[in-house]
Amino acid sequence: MNAVTILDVTSQQSFNTLSDAITASSSGDVIDVPAGVYVEDFPLITHSLTIQGIGGLAHLMTPDPTPSNLRAILYVQGGAGADLTVRNLELSGAVGPYANAAGILFEVGNGNLTVQNSWFHDNQDGILVGNQPGGQVTISNSEFNNNGVLDPSNPRYGYSHDLYVNKVGQLSISNSYFHDAIGGHEIKSRADVTVITGSRIDDGSANASYEIDLPNGGQALIAGNVIEKGANSSNRYAVHFGGEFYNGLSSYDGSALTLQDNIFINDRAGATVLLNQTSDPYGQSAPVSVTGNTFYSFDDLYQVVNNPLLPDNISGNTFLTSGAPALDTTHPFNAPEPASGAVLGLALLATATLRRFSSGKFCRG
Repeated sequence: MNAVTILDVTSQQSFNTLSDAITASSSGDVIDVPAGVYVEDFPLITHSLTIQGIGGLAHLMTPDPTPSNLRAILYVQGGAGADLTVRNLELSGAVGPYANAAGILFEVGNGNLTVQNSWFHDNQDGILVGNQPGGQVTISNSEFNNNGVLDPSNPRYGYSHDLYVNKVGQLSISNSYFHDAIGGHEIKSRADVTVITGSRIDDGSANASYEIDLPNGGQALIAGNVIEKGANSSNRYAVHFGGEFYNGLSSYDGSALTLQDNIFINDRAGATVLLNQTSDPYGQSAPVSVTGNTFYSFDDLYQVVNNPLLPDNISGNTFLTSGAPALDTTHPFNAPEPASGAVLGLALLATATLRRFSSGKFCRG
């Protein structure tokens, strides 16, 4: 524990530990944590809160490393109706007996989760979010890596991920870096709407599965990213759309996927960019639009399991077998914020695409 002063900015109270600050806080408080390492059994979060590192990353760990609550370093209690915002935090080392301990566990029955300029690594799950109907999960300028269950003989091996978001209203990821997930996926989202822009998603040397898994479909925009399938990946597909049942169907109503202006790079012996397993009540797949992308060394672009509901739009893509650019591996939380014009452009792209398609539980893995 650091010999520093932790400040509840809202109440202007000072504390020697972050745990004491969380316990004494009230709904809506903002807690400033000076940069350093904090090894504590942090209490459950039961109300809306903002926790932010000051002067650099505040690194939160548990002493065991098994959290005293057995599930997470920062644990927002189920049914609390709480919002949580974290920025400038580093969370690592969460391991638990259920093999799904997380840096942050945002349990069922809360509101919005916002993560900015933070780093989640070497946990069993980076972040694990339960069902929040209508809730928003927003992640920007953050890094997730080497999260997953280490032991291949564990029954839950492959069911823990860098990021796992269950059924929420919208997951938005921008300017972030996901890499080296262990056994599982880099990003898994069951959100009604998923928007991933301006980010880097890379297996590295790990045996990750999908780079992006959208197992229930939904309205999804994946635009302006660099996505690299690693040589050791256990799965030939980079993006998975549909295929897991919800209310008897393998996709949400109104599902549609847009892949636009991405760079996809394959290092694996045999790989396909997209697997579409969505299905409506009539056995037809949701539409996909794949435009303006550049693909390096993929064997196939698209595999669809069912007959499409609407014609797919696959056009304006470039296919190359060599010359793939080297991936930027710098920390996103050290990078300056992008120019306002770039942010606005991506936001307008996301809004326009999702409007075009808008007419139309806590799971184990």
